[in-house]
Amino acid sequence: MTVPVAGVDGCRAGWVVVVARGVEAALHVVPRFADVLDVAAQARVIGVDMPIGFLDRAEPGGRECDRRARGLLGSPRACSVFSPPVRAALRQTTYTAALAANRASSAGGLGLSLQCFNLFLKMREVDAVLRRAGAAAARVREVHPELAFRALAEAPAGLAWAKSCATGRARRAALLRGVYPGVDRALAARPRGAAVDDVLDAFAVCWSAARVARGVGVRLPPRPPRDARGLRMEIWY
Repeated sequence: MTVPVAGVDGCRAGWVVVVARGVEAALHVVPRFADVLDVAAQARVIGVDMPIGFLDRAEPGGRECDRRARGLLGSPRACSVFSPPVRAALRQTTYTAALAANRASSAGGLGLSLQCFNLFLKMREVDAVLRRAGAAAARVREVHPELAFRALAEAPAGLAWAKSCATGRARRAALLRGVYPGVDRALAARPRGAAVDDVLDAFAVCWSAARVARGVGVRLPPRPPRDARGLRMEIWY
């Protein structure tokens, strides 16, 4: 029996949510991550393209799952996997303070990218919801869309074209069309505040969530560590 699953990606308007049962998928955009759990209340697995679980001390290359994901993607897609902040840095509200907190967490003085800092609000939102969601939090898994596209394309080296260019977007849409025939309608009807890239990534994450629900998803690393709050630091595809 096909069970419902969901894929989630952050967007300017909040969160893009694709809820699917088999090949049938519906697109939603909600303002808060707490709303995701309501929209996807029936989903057995909810995949989200956002870091879950944070180190207390910065390590070169980030968490083990980040390093493994980059190793699989290789050049040039490895750059799509950024190193999340340490938890002390995540609490900071300016880039200067966050950078200082991240550097202070380890002897190596490891820094933090501005790209990563720009996602702090989203990361804090997911972290807060999962910490108070109780049993519902177990349904939420971190998924990286580029790993999903790599698996969809059966391309060990990943996709050659970035999703920021027309060729890359067309290639990703074509891959998704093979499993979700309605992806083009969803792209055409997407609401304001949800970019094409956001919708494509949410569909890819949804595909990986379905793999997890069927018991065929791949977890990086196979035995993930937990952070100080008990959240598993892992990436699925």
